Amino acid sequence: MEELLKSLQELLAIESVARRDQEKPFGNGVAQALDYTLSLCQRMGFHTKNADGLYGYAEIGEGAEIIGCLGHLDVVPAGDSWHYPPYAGTIDGGRLYGRGTIDDKGAHPNRAFRGP
Repeated sequence: MEELLKSLQELLAIESVARRDQEKPFGNGVAQALDYTLSLCQRMGFHTKNADGLYGYAEIGEGAEIIGCLGHLDVVPAGDSWHYPPYAGTIDGGRLYGRGTIDDKGAHPNRAFRGP
């Protein structure tokens, strides 16, 4: 569990606001979050693919049937009404707070992931 929380904190620390005015297709922060996530998946034994920053995937196993999960790593700007820093991955009272903890790094400020 400690390793999972550390990885989530590192991902949440990436300010992956979607932007079209930067070098990467959805912005440099989104590219950094994608690279981080795919690297984490590789360390866990998955085969990964980064399609020029447009999307990525991780797969494991073999066979004709697959199960797919879709998610996103971009966020909308955090704004200024946060009790905890939005890109710090703060743990308080057994909860992890940060931009995107509820919606694949989505748009739900001040909500938390609660561990077991």
